[in-house]
Amino acid sequence: IAESIVAAVEPEKCAVCLTCVRACPFGIPFINDEGSAEIKPVLCQGCGTCVSECPGKAIELQHYRDEQILAKCEKIVKEAN
Repeated sequence: IAESIVAAVEPEKCAVCLTCVRACPFGIPFINDEGSAEIKPVLCQGCGTCVSECPGKAIELQHYRDEQILAKCEKIVKEAN
């Protein structure tokens, strides 16, 4: 069963720099026929390495988008004050 925490590429942001292909410890990302990086959800291990290495921010972990993380951080800071 595939986990729901997997990386997804936004093709329109992908510069085809191959950073994700080189960085992934599992060798999952590849360049598809449309000319952008692609990650098969059933193969992705959800480690987030490609997400952190992508210079164009074209890859996000599902359920861990930047906006979601920032919102959680803001709430923690507000509750701490």
